[in-house]
Amino acid sequence: MDSGKTRRAAAWAEAEALAGRSVAGVLALKTPSGRRFMDLASGDEVALEHPRLDETAVTVGRFQFRQAAFDWAVQRIEAALEQGAGAIVIDEVGPLEMRGDGFAGLLDRIGRDYPAVERVLLVRTSLVDEVAARFGDPACLFDPPRNLPASGT
Repeated sequence: MDSGKTRRAAAWAEAEALAGRSVAGVLALKTPSGRRFMDLASGDEVALEHPRLDETAVTVGRFQFRQAAFDWAVQRIEAALEQGAGAIVIDEVGPLEMRGDGFAGLLDRIGRDYPAVERVLLVRTSLVDEVAARFGDPACLFDPPRNLPASGT
């Protein structure tokens, strides 16, 4: 079920940027051709699903994701951190990260090397407590439909 996490996070990031705050990160968009990561800073996108036979695939349940897409997203976020981003949005943190893959290493580095950076982690409601126990600290917000104020509403 589409709970609106991505839409709410996009609206929040836009409002923060309009207020002069540096927000970066990636959103996972659902498109007719499959899921894609979108870099919040540039608007650039990369296919997340449907790895080619010669690509490394990451399996989560019935889904196959491109490791190259995660690598791309991590590089974009690391560049934003080096440029002084005040907040990082990551859509979505879940079972993949709980097993140490996906964005897990990046989240550990952000917590260690950039403790002042606010992390906005989009997390399905059923995993909020588990993700908070693994990656949480006072600078994290989880499950944006509950925790981020709606822009303009």
